[in-house]
Amino acid sequence: MSGMKKLKLFSSVFLFTASMFLGMIAQDAPAGTTQRHRVGAMCNDGTQSSATGSGACSHHGGVSCWLYDDGTCTNP
Repeated sequence: MSGMKKLKLFSSVFLFTASMFLGMIAQDAPAGTTQRHRVGAMCNDGTQSSATGSGACSHHGGVSCWLYDDGTCTNP
């Protein structure tokens, strides 16, 4: 196989793989929606924490709900 044919084959395989990967990424967030980001937690004792992961509200009875940047509070 000549060098030019190898380059064309490589280019085709690369473009196909890249388009498949980008297609999978695009499916993570449906069109017209925005991703929410966790910004804190409301603890079971009524206090609010800026912690966003494991251990949040650990000295306040646990997490009552997770706070998000869109103003929602979702149960854990």
